[in-house]
Amino acid sequence: MKKLMNRVLVALVGMVFVLASCGKYDGGPGLTVLTKKARLTGTWDATSIEYANGNVITIDPNTVTLTFEKDGTYTTNYIGFAANGTWEFNADKTAITSTINGSSNTTDPIYRLTNKDLWFKDADGDIAKYTKK
Repeated sequence: MKKLMNRVLVALVGMVFVLASCGKYDGGPGLTVLTKKARLTGTWDATSIEYANGNVITIDPNTVTLTFEKDGTYTTNYIGFAANGTWEFNADKTAITSTINGSSNTTDPIYRLTNKDLWFKDADGDIAKYTKK
């Protein structure tokens, strides 16, 4: 019985390491119990932009906010200007495609998505960071 318990324990530990290395996003997390939609839903404050060349711009709180709803709608606010639209994950959930007022589509690759951090990384390697309110 003791050998069986040891084997089960070793198998469970091995599964944790395998699952932890299977994260969807380069910036993490490796393992989470929340769905991607559950992590994304809510209001996010832009905090900074880290450029690939090493420059960092800090953004004042409440200057730029994004609000993602479970029903696929979102609102973006930029210094008092608000726009409404829809959002959805791409097929493999590595990016968010958003439409503003039914006409302007953008696709933002996700670099990190946790319950508190949302980072987008563009083709130039610049990372826009948001923190959940």
